[in-house]
Amino acid sequence: LDWAQALVLLNVEALDRHYTAALATHGDSAEAVQWSSRETQEARMAVLVEALPAEILRTASILDFGCGNGHLLRWLRATHGWEGAYTGYDISQAMVDAARDLHAEDPAAAFERRDVLAEGIDGRFDLVLVSGTFNNALPDNWAFTTDLLRVLFAATDRALAFNALSTYVDYTTDGLAHHEPEALFSWCKTELSPRVALRHDYEVKPGVIGFEFSIYVYPSEVPPTPAVPGGGP
Repeated sequence: LDWAQALVLLNVEALDRHYTAALATHGDSAEAVQWSSRETQEARMAVLVEALPAEILRTASILDFGCGNGHLLRWLRATHGWEGAYTGYDISQAMVDAARDLHAEDPAAAFERRDVLAEGIDGRFDLVLVSGTFNNALPDNWAFTTDLLRVLFAATDRALAFNALSTYVDYTTDGLAHHEPEALFSWCKTELSPRVALRHDYEVKPGVIGFEFSIYVYPSEVPPTPAVPGGGP
């Protein structure tokens, strides 16, 4: 392994340990996947699924990357009348086992422990969602985030939607990673697709500064191109 590969491996192993321990402590709850409440967890989901029009979303095939215990599946059925095919990937086998138990009677659900950086992705999806996966401070967050986004985007036919903690905040917390929205937007625009949307207009807690953002990336027949220099102050 070279140094970059070793860092990615370390990141994956660290996340596996972290979320396995969180599940053991918190069980089937938002806290097990590092959200403060179901309300804020679902508020983030609502923003991410807006990447697709409602009429397309209703029957879309979905890859829920970093699925945890699969709450997105329950929420989609309850709020959107969703009837597509669902696949959940998580790095924690304990999370995958819990999700399988919780959704054992749902024929549309498939859960798998998969390290996509090492194993790739099995199949293609209308929508790939990533919520909270990029929030943990790791040895090289930029490499980890962009390596994952490249692999995930290659597996979608309609949209990739992900969120991250912003650098436009009034405080930071040890152990969490904050990303510059402009930097991730620019990387997606120049490396993945010319069709990119940045959302930094929503609040997951009323009256609290918008401390995170979401990005939608759409496939295009037009290749991504570098930005033209200039245009700033």
